[in-house]
Parts: sequence; structure tokens; C-alpha cells
Amino acid sequence: MDYIKITGLKIYAYHGVLPEEQKNGQDFIINARLFYSMKKAGMSDDLNDALNYAEVCEFIGKTFTENRFDLIEAAAEHLCSRLLLAFPILEKIELELRKPQAPIPMDFEDVSVNMTRSWHKAYVAVGSNMGDSRQLIADGLAKLKKQENVRNFKESSLLVTKPYGPVEQDDFLNGCVTFETLLDPEKLLDLLHMIEAEANRERKIHWGPRTLDLDIIFYDKLVYESEDLVIPHVDMHNRSFVLTPLSELAPNYRHPVLGLTVKQMLDKVTEKEKSKMKAILFDLDGTLIDSSEGITKSTQYALAHYGIEENDLSKFYKFIGPPLSASFQKYYGFSEEKAYEAVTVYRERYNRIGLFECSLYPGVRECIETLKAKGYLIGMASSKPEDSCRRILDHFGILELFDDVVGATFDGRIDTKEEVLNEVLRRWCDVPKNEMCLIGDTMFDVEGANKVGIRSVAVTFGFGNVDEMVAAGAVAVCDDMAKVPEIIESL
Repeated sequence: MDYIKITGLKIYAYHGVLPEEQKNGQDFIINARLFYSMKKAGMSDDLNDALNYAEVCEFIGKTFTENRFDLIEAAAEHLCSRLLLAFPILEKIELELRKPQAPIPMDFEDVSVNMTRSWHKAYVAVGSNMGDSRQLIADGLAKLKKQENVRNFKESSLLVTKPYGPVEQDDFLNGCVTFETLLDPEKLLDLLHMIEAEANRERKIHWGPRTLDLDIIFYDKLVYESEDLVIPHVDMHNRSFVLTPLSELAPNYRHPVLGLTVKQMLDKVTEKEKSKMKAILFDLDGTLIDSSEGITKSTQYALAHYGIEENDLSKFYKFIGPPLSASFQKYYGFSEEKAYEAVTVYRERYNRIGLFECSLYPGVRECIETLKAKGYLIGMASSKPEDSCRRILDHFGILELFDDVVGATFDGRIDTKEEVLNEVLRRWCDVPKNEMCLIGDTMFDVEGANKVGIRSVAVTFGFGNVDEMVAAGAVAVCDDMAKVPEIIESL
């Protein structure tokens, strides 16, 4: 990038912590690199197209002396922001502020601070589905636009969209804006939250209705994560209500992690939305059946074999979902060999007693019969051994409702949820991935679905953490088996 360099600009000022510094003053030296595109000035040979460095130096002198700061860091920060605001042609500043007469009781050459500040390109999604949404959005964006540290503000058109997520609520009005700002990401987030609060935004229900929603989608090409903020927005690539207005403003802007342009992401989502589900896969434990008694008691039995006594069966809920051998290794430090041995001991009890120490969740049969009547293929994808799955389904009289049952193999060839789902894809190779969905209750289900490229729905009545599943990519949440057909229709 082109720049003008100013070196050794000496200014007498009264910055400093000590009283004598504030009273007597001292010399400060400023060096600066001022970045802007010189192409237009280079072609026109017209001062109006250039940065007038004489005016810049005069401005630096005036700004630096008309304010007093204890810290040279604060003085430099103020000077950078004032310069960027006063000279719109400027894109970035590299500033060195030197204090050669700093009160240090030793021989030294110099003390200085170095600072780089610039305008940043931000993209913010906006939405509302409460009150007068159009007016709330207009008022909120007007407040954002008039901020001193915001410039080159552009808005997309607004569109009406269906709500995203599991909460039943009114349709949304959605759009997107882009602008340049001097605020860092966290300060920008604070500003957006302030504007939301002034619109009486309340955060009571995750994915619930809101008067005004302002989300940072992109910030330059930054990849950033803190406790309160993730950039790029964690799920923007799956949301047509974000991508559609964003594509009006920046169709060729490339996602810094995924490497896809906004248009490419929108095309993928649009294609996905056009696809109708054909195949529904169900996990078993925690999704169709409450298998906690049989699994926990058999785990207790296996550990007792090794002299590990545990009477609190709830501690073994974490064994429900992932491969058993992995759980013995993770939670009890078993070697791989010992873990597989423990699985064998587990099965001694489970295959005799534990297999049928379970109960079918309410509405399971009715749900699957409804889906079958609508023409969906019905499959099972479980990390439990396939033979055990078939025996349990037959025990409850629903095996005939399944077009296929896929589970783990005793030889370990198929063990994890990812491996189970890959076997499903092999057997059902004529069904596109985007027309297939997994219903499950744990992170292992969602992560497995993500790895093979199919969608997943999280049920709330199983053994997993629903919030974690949603954050990991579950496209919907279901709290009642009777609602599954409706949810599938909406995907």
C-alpha cells in the first residue's frame, strides 16, 4: 500500500504523569507513515486528489497540543483516531511517538510507543420480528450510521423470512449492512448491544423473538473468538436469511475459514433448501429408547470385574452414546486392550439381562408410522452392535418399520457414529446426503453427522446437552416424538 512518511516532527507539549511534566512541558518527536492510494493523485497531478502533508503536520501539532494526557499511549491513540477522522482519504496510520526527555533517572536514548490504526470493514446482519420491525430496524441503523467512528455505510434491502431454529414465533424481517469503523471487534459488539438495548431487546429465549438483532458477520478477514464473540459468525454459512441480503452487498467476499464466496455459500444453502428429505435415520439409545438402566448396570458390572465399585449409576450416563471401549479408556484410564476386554465383560451381562432393561419413549411407533406413510425411508444408525439393535426393535414390535438397521460390528470395523453413518451412505448410495437426516440425542450424533455431511436434529429427552448439540450444528430441536414429522417437513 502507498504511504507518505513524516519523520522527526518535533512538538512541545504537556503530556505526562508527573506534575512538573504537566507544568513545564517537553519536546516530543512524532514519526508517521500515512497510508492511502496515490493512484488518482499520481494520474491527475492534482493536490485535491492527494493527502496534503503540510495540513497533516499542522493538524498533528494542533491536536497534540490542545489536549493533555498522562500517558503517551493515550496521546498516540487520540492522535491516530483524530487523523483518521479528519482526513477521509487516509486508510491506515503507523505512528511512533517518542519522548526523549522522559523522567528516567538513568542514561537512555529514547522512549517511544508505536501504534498502528486503520479503518476496518465490518458486515452486520440485522433482524426483527417484534413490534414495528421495519421502524425498529430503521431507527437502530440510523443510530449506528451516525456514529463518529463509522463511515461508508451501505444497507441491503429487507426480506421477510421464516424463523430459524426450534422456537415457534412470527416471521422475521432481515437485512444486512456494511460499513467501515475504527472500533475493534469487542467495542463494536458493545455498540451493537447498546443499540439493541435501546430498542428494548431482551435475551430470555435462545433463538427467540427479538425487537432488534445486530450480529457481526465479518470483520475484515479476521478469525476471532472470545467468550462473547465469534468472527466470522459461527453459523452464517447455513443461513439464507443472512446470505441473501449479504450477497447484495458483497457477493464475492470470501469466508476467511471456509474459502467460499458469499454467493457460493448462498448457492449451497439454496440448493439444500430445495432438496426434500427422503431418508430419516434414528439413533437408538436416548432417542427411541431409554436404555439407561441396562447400560449403566452393565457398566457397573464390568467395572466390578476389575475391583472398581460404584453404586451411583448416574455416573455411567456418559457411557451412553459413544463406543464403550473409548469410554472405558477415557473415564477409567484403561489401555486399549483392557478396554476391549472390559467391553466383553460388559456384554456378558448386557446380552443376558441389560438388553431389555429399557423402555420405548412415548410416541415412537406413531412417529415412525407417520413418516413411513409420508414415503420416507426409515433407518437406524447406532453405535450399539447391529444384532442388539435388531433384537431391541423386535422386542418392541417395530423392527418391521425400518428399511435398514446399521450398527457397530463386533470386530471393531464399524464402531464410531461416523463409521456407522458411512456404512449407511454405502448401503443407501442412491440417496443424496442433503436428503438424509439423523435424529439423535448426543454430541456424538451431531458430530458424526457433520463429518459425513448430513443434517441432524437433536432431541431433548435423551442423554446429551442440547445447547452443545445446537452449537455443534444440529439444525433443529425436538422435545416430543410427535413433532418429528413436522420438523422434517420444515428442513
